Amino acid sequence: MNVDSSDRVRVVTIGGGTGSSVLLRGLKRYADRIDITAILTTFDDGGSSGRLRDEFGVPALGDLRRCIAALLPEDAEDSAVEVMLEHRFSSGGLMDGHSLGNLMLLGAMQRRGSLSDAIDSIASSLNLAGRVVPVSDEPSHLCGELEDGTVIQGESAIGERNEELFGASRISLDPPVSANPDALTAIRNADVVVLGPGDLFASVIPNLLPDGVIEAISQTSCRIIQVCNIAMKAGEADTYAASDFVKSVNRYLRKGDKRVDAILVNKLELRTTQGIRPVECDDEVRVLVDNVLARRVSDETNPRRHDSNKLAAAVMEYVEAAIERR
Repeated sequence: MNVDSSDRVRVVTIGGGTGSSVLLRGLKRYADRIDITAILTTFDDGGSSGRLRDEFGVPALGDLRRCIAALLPEDAEDSAVEVMLEHRFSSGGLMDGHSLGNLMLLGAMQRRGSLSDAIDSIASSLNLAGRVVPVSDEPSHLCGELEDGTVIQGESAIGERNEELFGASRISLDPPVSANPDALTAIRNADVVVLGPGDLFASVIPNLLPDGVIEAISQTSCRIIQVCNIAMKAGEADTYAASDFVKSVNRYLRKGDKRVDAILVNKLELRTTQGIRPVECDDEVRVLVDNVLARRVSDETNPRRHDSNKLAAAVMEYVEAAIERR
């Protein structure tokens, strides 16, 4: 590990979409013990983010906004700030569907000159429980190549065809981009890196693609834990197993001679219903990683999704054990 026992533990989360914000809402309760850095994908091409990308040539802002809101302190005043950040206009005109938080980030970016500086300028006045860092300040598009050679373009299209991307598929960026130096520094200094939860091919793996990320991971002695999705949309495959998630990520990590050290899977069994298939904790995954944490981390009202507090508690269990072993 990279720190003395007297220092705070540096936890870096890597992901995007709803999954990262769910994890961060829980992790911020431990901000008195850990330093949190959330590295987020900036390649979304849908909704308000996609429209702003097309018009202004900026990276996607939606996941960044969502995680800024997730890291706000939990009091009444900051709850009002979150409501404003997440407000969407419904004018029926040019503003229709845009998030106020996205527009704030865009305005700050135009004033400050870079996305990273824009985020820091907004976050500095909000007393966030952690730092939000874009994986790259440069716009790019996700591309997915299937086993049969078919190329899928765009994050939205990739997200819709997730089940076809397990196996020998390849995710890439067009054009290639450099990683944000702040993201690389956070990774190099990390004690624990948390991958996910979230869409594997649209939110997690894309963060490994900018130039410099895999190299930075290879230069650190950090432990890597992957949070497995609870369920997937049922597709052509008969089952989705935890080993599929680990193998998909390891294909990219191995370029830097690294691999996933541990995986967190939901312990509560779910039935396949309404096109949703639970992810199986199979025997193969126990061969691929050093630690398998099977914990009840699903939301009681919506068991196909993670509960923020349960998820964070399980991640912290691994973080504390990893630090003790350093």
